[in-house]
Amino acid sequence: MKQLIYLIISAFIISSLASCNNTATEDAWMTANMKAYDSIKVNPNYRDVRLEKAKNQTGPLGVYFKVLKQGTGTESPIQTSAVQILYSGRYPGSDSVYFNSGTKNNGIPVWKIINYSDPSFTVDYFMNRGISFAIQNMVVGDKWEIWVPYYLGFGSSDLYDFSGSTIVVRANSTLVYEVELLAIRRYPNQT
Repeated sequence: MKQLIYLIISAFIISSLASCNNTATEDAWMTANMKAYDSIKVNPNYRDVRLEKAKNQTGPLGVYFKVLKQGTGTESPIQTSAVQILYSGRYPGSDSVYFNSGTKNNGIPVWKIINYSDPSFTVDYFMNRGISFAIQNMVVGDKWEIWVPYYLGFGSSDLYDFSGSTIVVRANSTLVYEVELLAIRRYPNQT
């Protein structure tokens, strides 16, 4: 009986320590992400989309971009547009870990619907509020590096794949996308 009590107490202590360690790891993750994001906010090569590009300065503050290639298009997508893009998404840092890439398929561009709330389309986890807002301020031919803070990305919860078994995007993640806008189609003409 005494051994059983010791075993239960030991298991409780171990699980408590593991929980504390997990919290410390998550806190360190969020701190590192916020430091990376804060460094972009003061970097003169990056600008806030809302302050620099957004029509009438509407939309969320805090999505930063740097132009990698200037497009020649004259029109921007709207919320109900489908966009053809080449993109990749990664965590910040020199040892960047890519969590998503639309260019894995031999560099073939993909079509995405900006208005991801439309139930008639299946859209993967690429379109969060921050990246959707940024793309609506691009023109065809633009290629941008876009920084999205966690609160305009996927928030404070882990994002899992469709099976629910693998974390695709960690909670509290600053996300860095490289997006090239190749074409725009207006909804409902998706052909």
